[in-house]
Amino acid sequence: MIKLHPFTVIIFSVVLFFAIIFYNHPIYIAFLLVALISSLILLGESKKLKDTLKYSFFTVVLILIINPLVSNNGVTVIYAGMRLPIIGKFKITLEAIVFGIVMGLKLISILLIFVLYGALIDIDDSFGFFSKYAHRLTLTLSMTTNIIHRLRLEIMRVKDVMVLRGAKLNEKNIFKRVKAYYPILKVVLMSSLEGSLNRAEALYSRGYGKGKRTLYSKLVIRPIDYILSTLSLIFFGLFIYGVFTDKGSYSYYPRLESYESKDLVFLTIMSIPMLINLLLIWGCKRWKFLKYKI
Repeated sequence: MIKLHPFTVIIFSVVLFFAIIFYNHPIYIAFLLVALISSLILLGESKKLKDTLKYSFFTVVLILIINPLVSNNGVTVIYAGMRLPIIGKFKITLEAIVFGIVMGLKLISILLIFVLYGALIDIDDSFGFFSKYAHRLTLTLSMTTNIIHRLRLEIMRVKDVMVLRGAKLNEKNIFKRVKAYYPILKVVLMSSLEGSLNRAEALYSRGYGKGKRTLYSKLVIRPIDYILSTLSLIFFGLFIYGVFTDKGSYSYYPRLESYESKDLVFLTIMSIPMLINLLLIWGCKRWKFLKYKI
């Protein structure tokens, strides 16, 4: 795993997120999506990539179905049907379909940003970084994540014990099923309360909140963090310039806007720091010499 500083990964992820949110040009969105997919493949996260694409596929299909049905904008009519109450005349336009496709690609790209964030950073380093500035919120999130997992294991353990004692948890009658599950809920509730008391005693015994928080391990900013942060800021500067000069804007209604050469030129310029960023990350993962050198 690549050892990057959390602040570096946060800058990189935030810049990508805002670029996907503000840019509407199909070519720009397609480029960012391809860059995200390629980076996850190069980092060896193909399984997480497949899972994310699989779970987001149904939502994207839903967007593609709903948007042409509820949006009557656009002049290129593919299908015209009867007049419906409230909605008006039912018609499906090419512009609405293309807009739905781009919105679906945006959704997939945003989900892949979170996957890439998890692939580039260690979860302990992430909590350690945020705990310096929002230690109570970080502790709450950490404990919540741990409690949910422990509750799941506790419920499974108690269910196994109840089944061995002869409890019928698969009753068809809803009242009998609630009666069978009542002892499980009671045990889990008591266990959760005991766990809360134990955690409170542990925090009190360690003097939590009485002084400045100490760190078990210090997060070190390495040269690669400076390089990646600089490239991310360059990409962010190009992104801001593109927003104010309408380089990444695109009009879907009433007719699809034609592509211009200046958009492709700007995309080529903007892709340079992004590609260097991804190649450096991939190189540090592939070659140990580069990883320890920078």
